[in-house]
Amino acid sequence: MNTTVLRTLLAGVAFVGSGCGGGSPSTGSGQGGSGGPGAPSADASVIYCRGADSKKLDPHDIDDGESASVCNQIYENLVTYDLEDPRIVPGLAESWTVSADGLAWTFMLRAGVRFHDGTPCDGDAVKWSLDRMRDSKHPDLHGASQPYGGDYAVIERVEVVSPTEVRLVLKTPSAVLLRNLAMFPASVVSPSAVRKHGAEIARNPVGTGPFRFVEWIPNEKIVLERWDGYCGEKAKVRRAIFIPVPEQSARVERLKRGEAHLMDNVDFSMVETIRAVPGLVVEMRPGMNFSYLAMNNDRKPFDDARVRRAVAHAVDKQKLLKLAYFGYGKTGPNPMPPTIPGYHDGLADRPHDPAKARALLAEAGFPGGLDTDLWAMPNPRPYCPKPRECAQVLKEDLAAVGIRVTIKSPPWSEYLDRTKVGEHPMCILGWTTDNGDPDNFLYALLSKDRAQPPAQNVSFYRSDVVTALLVRAQGETDEARRWNLYRQAQEAIHADCPMVPLAYMPLTVARRAEVRGYPLNPIGIVRLHTVMVGER
Repeated sequence: MNTTVLRTLLAGVAFVGSGCGGGSPSTGSGQGGSGGPGAPSADASVIYCRGADSKKLDPHDIDDGESASVCNQIYENLVTYDLEDPRIVPGLAESWTVSADGLAWTFMLRAGVRFHDGTPCDGDAVKWSLDRMRDSKHPDLHGASQPYGGDYAVIERVEVVSPTEVRLVLKTPSAVLLRNLAMFPASVVSPSAVRKHGAEIARNPVGTGPFRFVEWIPNEKIVLERWDGYCGEKAKVRRAIFIPVPEQSARVERLKRGEAHLMDNVDFSMVETIRAVPGLVVEMRPGMNFSYLAMNNDRKPFDDARVRRAVAHAVDKQKLLKLAYFGYGKTGPNPMPPTIPGYHDGLADRPHDPAKARALLAEAGFPGGLDTDLWAMPNPRPYCPKPRECAQVLKEDLAAVGIRVTIKSPPWSEYLDRTKVGEHPMCILGWTTDNGDPDNFLYALLSKDRAQPPAQNVSFYRSDVVTALLVRAQGETDEARRWNLYRQAQEAIHADCPMVPLAYMPLTVARRAEVRGYPLNPIGIVRLHTVMVGER
């Protein structure tokens, strides 16, 4: 492999020593100060308060952040992300090598690792798990939908060289393999647990991570316990408890009363209010996410690009930021944030222009406007902390140009399932990167490969030109040429206007002052094994 290719593949990759959890203890902004009264207690529980419950806990059968947040405590990958930035660090693999042609990646596994059920996590288990994640005919799928399977289509086969050595043979060189292997869909799952529980593995997860599963009472709590057999740095608390509390004010009250230690998806209208409460802290850093208004390109009238452009001109993004995001976000024309490499900063956003919007609608055959539905999420997400308010602002903007919308807001799980099969005319959604790479935004959300139900591309945008550019970029190991391919793709997407990017949002978390060691990773990964809770 030439020097340029090798440098590109290893950019942002850290081969530093670590435990199986990867990375080093958090020391930067995620630490969040000196903490509160009392020394940390190893017998304490950390209670994480969030906006919705998980859907499933089988990493090969999920694509929502609430499920991934819990899975990230239970499971591990061959490689993972550093605690506080998107660098790739060792995970279950303590090292790896790449062949000169870029087609063979050999991973040396950490010896002696066992799953929470006591079975060994060896080369056979890793191969079985990676095959289950990507092979639609795998005998142990038990209904798992493999929503991310396409991200691993570049893998020709997985070979077990020895109990501590696994080789991935690729069809073509890949610039995104390592980052994709660090994503939660590539988590290594216990084969014996899947065979024991079948489809119920989604509620009986077994991995090798710092916490093991204890119980799940739907819509009430998920309880995890420190896994003392963990081969990396042991969790600092005995239990990690996830509780779903949809209402923002109720989450804040729980934090105030000490009934929760950490709270995500902070309503930006409440940031200063929370900071004014003694003993509470709000932390913030640039995020790798964005919210968007998807228009279903498969359904009339949004199969017409003129109607889609009319919607884009109708939206007053500055007003939206002020009223629904309280001035904290940024806007732009691209379906990924400026924090992601390859962002095209030469494109101009479509201006708020109601007259232009009405003219485009008339040209498309709707001089009197049109009636449609706008779907809005029922619960907050990092990229859209107040989805109902966001929908209301959009409704007013669209009404001003003759697009009369009815807002619909099914329950979160139903919302995801129904948008994946295209039941919506328009919907508000968003994306927090799984790996910090432009491929994870553009290919995941806008390639025609991801427009097949259950779709990640809920705009149902099917451009042969864009998809070809994105597939080429996946295999392009020269950085400059790769970014140029993404620039071309963004230009074509902007012209076709399959969606309206709404906001790029900072990452936020609120916590009690006695909580220390929570790493605020820009990718948005929740990790609780480094958290310490002081005695009260």
